[in-house]
Amino acid sequence: MPHVGQDLVLRVGGDSAAGGIVATGEIFAYMAAWAGLEVYTTRTIPAEIKGGHVMYQMRAALEPLTAQGDELDVLLAYDEETFERYYKMLKPEGLLVFNSNDLQVETTGHRHRRIGVPMHDIAKSLNFARGYNMVAVGALVKLFDMDMDIAIQSVTKRLGHGRAAESLAVNLDALQKGFEYIEQAVGKEPPFHLPLPKEKRAERIIVSGNQALAMGVIASGCRFMAGYPITPASEIMEFLAAEFPHIGGTMIQAEDEIAACGMAVGGSFTGQRAMTATSGPGLALMIEMISHASMTETPLLVVDVQRVGPSTGMPTKVSQGDLRLACYGGNDDSPRFVVAATSVEDCFYIVPHAFNLTELYQAPVIVLSDQDMAVRVQTVAPFDVSKVKNESRLVWDPKAANGAGYERYVDTPNGVSAMSIPGQAGGQYTAEGLEHFPSGAPAFSAELHAKNMRKRARKLEAAVEYVEKNELWEEFGDPSSTIGILGWGSVIGPVREAVIDLATEGIKVHALFPKVIQPLPEHKLAEFLKGKQERLVTEMNFSGQFAEMLQAKYLIPFTHVNSYSGVPFLTSEIMAAIREAHARLK
Repeated sequence: MPHVGQDLVLRVGGDSAAGGIVATGEIFAYMAAWAGLEVYTTRTIPAEIKGGHVMYQMRAALEPLTAQGDELDVLLAYDEETFERYYKMLKPEGLLVFNSNDLQVETTGHRHRRIGVPMHDIAKSLNFARGYNMVAVGALVKLFDMDMDIAIQSVTKRLGHGRAAESLAVNLDALQKGFEYIEQAVGKEPPFHLPLPKEKRAERIIVSGNQALAMGVIASGCRFMAGYPITPASEIMEFLAAEFPHIGGTMIQAEDEIAACGMAVGGSFTGQRAMTATSGPGLALMIEMISHASMTETPLLVVDVQRVGPSTGMPTKVSQGDLRLACYGGNDDSPRFVVAATSVEDCFYIVPHAFNLTELYQAPVIVLSDQDMAVRVQTVAPFDVSKVKNESRLVWDPKAANGAGYERYVDTPNGVSAMSIPGQAGGQYTAEGLEHFPSGAPAFSAELHAKNMRKRARKLEAAVEYVEKNELWEEFGDPSSTIGILGWGSVIGPVREAVIDLATEGIKVHALFPKVIQPLPEHKLAEFLKGKQERLVTEMNFSGQFAEMLQAKYLIPFTHVNSYSGVPFLTSEIMAAIREAHARLK
């Protein structure tokens, strides 16, 4: 009896105008997770309001997953475009399930199996034409010997509330009809089996990167967010808008990104942890306010969920193209921290560190996520709030001042000076974008400007200690290898898988992914680079922005390994680059 192996990669595709494609994938992903499997998903959706091709991919396995999977075990094709795009990705022993009402293909003469299901006809027999995707889910449940009770729970969880609840019963009917069709057409004995766990497994939750990041915001003690809707960051705002009222927080939807960032600066000025979230075009608009926070030394957290392209680009595709803007965008030198989450799980844990950096050093911090990680639904261990340690900003203490006058911007060894909170008697000061005296009053002398520039920049130098003390990086592979691979953000997933797979071929690789890009963990990087003859830098942008930063800093060559098509790296692409590096060393 066929078995799908140790993991299953399922891709669903169709036209967004027909609807239900993402729902199909998500319901199946939740079913797999509830059955005890680890789940990792990815998807692409069109940017158009209506119409355009949609793809949703789910990988499920017994062991934790870090990449989407390169080849398909199962392709569920609702239409011809899906078939033409992806059938060549099917493994020889794979399975094509297709909507035989919209797609006619030969079902014999192929190594992979092809099963047609008249999804529209079955749905129409229930007077529920839109339910064809639920027919497909029912067919998959039977084909893979899934538990029908779990399927019903999954559909009920997704459709059993709000306006969707009105159609729950007929959706469940469609689910049953798809199940029964396969029973009649293929037989009662399921042709495939998922590698389900034999014993009870540790508790897992299933969550997206945006949701995990928003939970990290709450765990960090932030209770004020101002935002403006933009794909793919909007889910953070929506999550906090729903949750903040229950815990005494406030979310404001501003009239645009500039206003949102300004409100966040204002919220922080009052002593609260405050944030905003956006994507590339919005970050470009916020740059002036970020510089303002740098000049006024006001803590500020900005989340940038990166997407492809200059200007408005492709809102629903992934990129890591905002690194240069995040690090250097702004007039003159305006110091800020740049932090990069590496996974859905890390989206939760990195945010408290980001808040600590901005609060401790009173400089803005930009947290970089990306479209793929933000919308990806994945199983992770329940978040451990006990690991979160929130640091406080240095607040002016009138008693300690012992009657001395307050100077907001007095110079200190690490560049951080005590900040008063509005309402503190004697703590009045001027906070504005002009260069200033220690009191905050405008000043324009060359000597003072130079001194203040050094003061603000010194914070980045001081923060290296926090970065290295908390080991804000991920390191794996064989430290003795002369091949080093670097990167940042979600690229770590396929890199991790490539390093493991290549070890079975006898190719040793050592990998390092800093989670703080500015300032870099300099001691750790120096240690990592020692003895490396091949230095690869993987990133999803055209020019190799991180590689160029490293090259400028260390004055040694780095091999660029770039992907800039708007879809995540395949593990096989990373492996090919490493094999080339390995061959050069022979």
